[in-house]
Amino acid sequence: MWASIPPATPEDLSGARRRLLDGMHPRRRVVTVPRLAIAAGVAAGVAATALVAGTGTSAYAVSKSPDGTLTVTLSELRDPEGLEAELGKAGINADVTFLAPGTHCVAPRFTGVDESYGGPPVGPEELRKQVARARSFKAIRGGPGAFQIFPEYIRPHETLVLEFSDGENAEVLWRMGSWLAKAGSPVKPCVPAALGGLGG
Repeated sequence: MWASIPPATPEDLSGARRRLLDGMHPRRRVVTVPRLAIAAGVAAGVAATALVAGTGTSAYAVSKSPDGTLTVTLSELRDPEGLEAELGKAGINADVTFLAPGTHCVAPRFTGVDESYGGPPVGPEELRKQVARARSFKAIRGGPGAFQIFPEYIRPHETLVLEFSDGENAEVLWRMGSWLAKAGSPVKPCVPAALGGLGG
């Protein structure tokens, strides 16, 4: 499950690479974002309410639209606990991980609501079918400079699991893997492993 975001200008890229982290399972849903994390999702919905101002030293911003949709922007990959807390204030139980370069979280960490998480690798046709059925894919989507969370697809006591890594090229700030953990399924701490290693 992939989504792409248009690139930012060269000026936006200055100093970002050293602050970024890496690691992503190749079959997981990934959203990519440009190096300048702009609140384009907020601009698209002028009536959005800012829950966290994305100014000063804030690493992220969360805003809520009148329909309940959340727009999240990240300017750098730090303070995952703070992002979890802000999403919690907005009614989203989240588990956020920022990974070191060249690593990913060993899976499975939880029981997913969709068959696409933690199962054996599948071919392109079966992957398309899984994506079409996946509620995780509907609950979170990439947008211009941000990603959006659609709470109507998240059932009570489910956890939105987010794993972030470096976008690995000059055009992309970060990548994000996103899944929903079943209600009652605890999310185990991330055990990092080298990309291409066993268990992802």
